Parts: sequence; C-alpha cells; structure tokens
Amino acid sequence: MRAGPCVGDGAGKDMANGTGSADRSDWVRLPGLVILAALITAIVASKSLDASRLHSRLSVPPLYDDVAYFGDAVRWVNAFGSRGVAGSVWDLLHHHAPFSTLVAATGFWSFPGSYVGPYLVHAVTVFGFLLGIIWLVRRRPVLEIASCLVAAVCVPVLWHTITEARPDLPSGLAIGLAAGAIVYRGVLRRSARSLAGLGVACALAACIKPTSFPAALALLGSAFAIRLVVDCIQAGGLRLSIGTALGALAWFVLPLIATTAALIGPALVETVTYILNVFVGQRDLWTTGEGFWPGLLRFSIGGEGQFGLHYWLAIGLALMLLRLVLAAIQGRAAVLDAVVLLATVLIAYAIPSVAEIKTYFFGAMFYGVFIVAMVLNGCASMASIESLLARTVLATAIRRHLLTAGRVLALAIAFALFVKHVVIGQLSVATPLSAQQQDSIRASTERLWSLLRDVKPPPSGPLYVGFSSPYPVTPATIQLYAAQARMNLVVRGEMLHRTAAATADALLQSNILVVSSSIQHTLVGPRVGDEIIARMDAEKGVCLLDSMSFPDVTLRIYRRGC
Repeated sequence: MRAGPCVGDGAGKDMANGTGSADRSDWVRLPGLVILAALITAIVASKSLDASRLHSRLSVPPLYDDVAYFGDAVRWVNAFGSRGVAGSVWDLLHHHAPFSTLVAATGFWSFPGSYVGPYLVHAVTVFGFLLGIIWLVRRRPVLEIASCLVAAVCVPVLWHTITEARPDLPSGLAIGLAAGAIVYRGVLRRSARSLAGLGVACALAACIKPTSFPAALALLGSAFAIRLVVDCIQAGGLRLSIGTALGALAWFVLPLIATTAALIGPALVETVTYILNVFVGQRDLWTTGEGFWPGLLRFSIGGEGQFGLHYWLAIGLALMLLRLVLAAIQGRAAVLDAVVLLATVLIAYAIPSVAEIKTYFFGAMFYGVFIVAMVLNGCASMASIESLLARTVLATAIRRHLLTAGRVLALAIAFALFVKHVVIGQLSVATPLSAQQQDSIRASTERLWSLLRDVKPPPSGPLYVGFSSPYPVTPATIQLYAAQARMNLVVRGEMLHRTAAATADALLQSNILVVSSSIQHTLVGPRVGDEIIARMDAEKGVCLLDSMSFPDVTLRIYRRGC
C-alpha cells in the first residue's frame, strides 16, 4: 500500500519537486525549519508573557479556570509519594483535564515558586503545533513551509494558547492537526500501521479536553468518513473499493476507540455527568439568550471569531476560494480534495455554533482546524499554480523563477506581519484585566488569605470557606494556597444558585463566608450580592470579620458561630 501525495491526491504527484516522494533534501532542510519554529515560538512566548504580566493573568493571583488546574497539580504532586506511580497515574485519569494537570505540574517543577511555568509549558504546545504543520506540508519547498510557520504564529489564537493554562486552546490546535492529518491525503491507500497511528493520534487530541471529547470525535470521525468516501469515488466507486474501505475504517476506528476508552474510561461517568450538568442542568445560567443568526456568526465575523482570528479569517477564506477555483481548472480529483477540507472546516464551525452555550474558548476546535486548513489550502494552491504553469509555453527556468519570486514575496509579507504585530506590536490576551481590577484582585486575595491563615480551624474537621462570587477573590485561588501550605481548608463556591435566599442558605453551611456586593458582570449566577450582605448583617450567630471596599466592588467576610 503506497502513500499518496501531500495535500490531496488531485494536487499533483508531489508539491515539492514533482518527484512524487521525499528525498534526502527533506532531512537536510528539516533542522532549519525546526530552528525557525523554535525561534518564532520563543519570540511569541516572550511577548505573550509580557502582555500577561501587564494586562492579564500573570498580573494577579491565579484566576479561573487556570487556578483549578494549578490546584489539581499541587494536590496530585503532594499525594504522589503516598500513591506511587501506578496509583498516581490512575488518579490522574480521574482529573477534570489530565493534560492540564500534567502541564501545571511540569511548570511548577520547572519554575518552583512561580506561576509562569505552566504558561511556558503551553509555549511547548505551540511549538508542537508548528512541528505538526511542518510534517503536514513536509514535501513543499522550504520557503513555502517557512511562510506557513510565520503566518501561523501571527494568528491571535496561538498567543492566547500561551497566556491561558486551560485545555481548550491546546485541544483546538491538536484537533486541527488531527483533522489535517486525516484529510491532507487519501486514507484508502494508507498502510494499516499508518491508519492505526492516525487513530491513536486522533484519540490523544480528542482527550486533551475530556469534556469536549464527544464533539471532537464527531468532527474527526466525520472528516475520516468524508475522506474515505471521496477516496472510494476516486478509486472507481464504492462497490469496487468497499472491502478496502471497510479495512481502512477498522484500522482507524478500533485504535481510536481503544485509546479513547483507556484515557476517558476511568472518569467517563464523571465526565458525562459534568457535560449534562453544564449543558442541561445549568444551561439557563450559562446561555446568553442571543438569537440564532448572531450565535451562528459568533465564531467567524462575530466577536469571538474576530478576537481569535482577526483578519486571518478573511485570508483563510480567500485561500479556500482560490483553491476551489484552481481545482475547478485542474479537474474532478482536485475539486474533490478541496471539498473534503472545506467540509471538515464547516463541520468544525457548525459544532460550537449550534450549541446554546458559547464562549470564546468553545470555538477552539474551529480555530485550530481553520488555521491548518489555511496552511493546506495555501500549499495546495501553490501546487496547482505550479502544475498549471507547467502546461504553458514558458521555459522551465522562467517558471522556476516566477514560483520562487512568489514564495519569497509570501514569506516577506508573513515576516512583515510578524514584525508588526508580534515583535513590535502589543499582543492581545484572552483574559484582559484593567488596572483597577488588578488592584482589587491582588489586595482582596492577599488580605483574605492572611486572615484565613490566622483563623483556627474547627477541631472536628477542615475549615469550610464559602464564596458568593468569583470576584474579586477567586475561591479556587484560596484552595490552591491552602494546598500549597498543606492547610486543612475546603472552599465551597456558591455561585450557581438561582436566588439570593438559596445562595445565602448555602453560604451558611460554611465556617467563613466571603460575600461580594452586587456588580455588573458576565459571571454566572444572579447579581444578588447586596441582598446577601443585608441578610448576613442581620443574621444571628454570624459576625463580621472584615470589610474591604474598592471602586468596583465591596467584599465582606463573616464567620458563622462566633
């Protein structure tokens, strides 16, 4: 079973040099491309962390959702000695996102006493994504691959991947690479070993964020099915190739299911329960109530799409259109290859768009697939232009010079954008914080933690601390500090109740009550802080320990049973 050409079987025998296979020059130029990927990743990481220190997460104590994974990592490492290797691995598979726990643990081990480590490890994720791009288009000329790498790191999503420690964006990038690995060439003629490896790789990508694994498997499974059907059509029809197709399907699906079961299976019940709880039980707390069409456009020309992709959305769509036009000139096989990738992009867009709950991070699957599609479409378009030029009466040397000039121009434009937006410009962050918010979060968190360290826990068990709001003090931050100090403290976030009375009743189950005033926010839960404060002030058996006032919020700390 021989491998097909690089980006689709209809794009020409080989998009690098017309030979149809890689040669030794691939291995000669590979180190240079890897070094380029490492250099631009280092620049993006440095600039992203600088932006985070000024305007985002590194300017304050850890915030949601990152702090939840930091806490998981600290508790997991603390218990490693008592559990042993096997017990720790089994426990890790029950975490909300084992990938993020490992990233945080690696970051804390590499940079002890600092929260910058987990974010730097995410820079390795971006580097891995660039290496994946190199692999997907490895048979293209080096100038073309370099243009793809430089252009990719200009997309804001890659900056945000470094400044966020949650699994969403790394998952999106991995799923994008997995989808690209499926559709970039035919699957019908791949070896059994190649298909099995592809299935395992797709499972690993889908499991980076366990709570989104059904959506990831739906996308990757659909992409494989579409690619397989198109391959059968190109091979002479479904009837002639059905046996080979079923074999290819089995070699892909069985390793995919087995790997997913091994990684998701131990915590499958908890994962499914979480999905149902958020998307069904708490749907009214998370949905925005927007109409169908605004929601459908949210991840493209809407706020989230513009924030994550910026003008690269237009560039990617233009490249997609260019490929379709060139494919129509080349013939049916090229058109089918282009349609396979287009269908995959549309599925990746439809899955988060039709969901009622929408956040910027929920669009990660689409962003990753779109970036990979932009790269594949660009390379396929250049291959088509090369093929069409070969049909002209132009001399070989002239054609070669024209193609080289085009590639140099593309690389120059990509580098100019990189210098303008990354090297010189200010990178955007996914969680921007104003100077006032930074002051409120830092001061309130430090003061509350200082107070809690002096509170004597009850003799019968841990000290329970209840929170009515995640602002200005993030509850999980206090839990993280307690884990680092090995303090017997349990945090209870009471933000998901639907009434002030229910929230207050839940808070009264804790020893320490942390109540924020009513503020204009987009956080979950009703704005009932003022009502809760009024009730606690009048509640018998509840004493005020401290009160802090900031321009945007008032924080009051109570103790029950004083």
